[in-house]
Amino acid sequence: MYKKSLLALCLILFFSNFANASKRAPFLIMGMIPHMTMQVKQNWNNEELALNENQKTELLKIRKETMASVMPLKKQIAPLEKEVASKILSGSKPSELISLVNKIAALKIEATQVHLTCVYKTQKVLSKKQLQVLNNL
Repeated sequence: MYKKSLLALCLILFFSNFANASKRAPFLIMGMIPHMTMQVKQNWNNEELALNENQKTELLKIRKETMASVMPLKKQIAPLEKEVASKILSGSKPSELISLVNKIAALKIEATQVHLTCVYKTQKVLSKKQLQVLNNL
C-alpha cells in the first residue's frame, strides 16, 4: 500500500511538473538578471521614471524583438524538458539523455544571450537616474 501511494504521489508531481514546464523562464541564470522591459512596462506612466515618447518607442521595439526571439526558444525547450523527465522516470541511462540535455542547454544559452542583449539595450535607452528609479521600484 505504501509503495502504491508513493508511486501515485510521484506520478502526480511528475505530471504537475509537465504542466509547469511551459511556464518556466527559458534562461540559464534565473532570478539574478532583471527583466527590465517587463519592469518598464509595469511602470510605463510612472512619474518618477518619467519616460519620454522616444524612450517609449525604443523600449517597445526592444521588448518586441526580445519576445519574438525568446518565445520560440521557450516553446522548443518545454517539450524537450518533458521528454528528459519522462525518460528519466522510464529508466533511461544518463548517457542516453546527453544529446537532449545538450540541445536544451544550447537553447537556454541562446535565450540567455537574448535576455542579456535586452538588458543592455534597455540600459542604453534609460538615463542613469531612470535606471536608479527602476532598480528601486
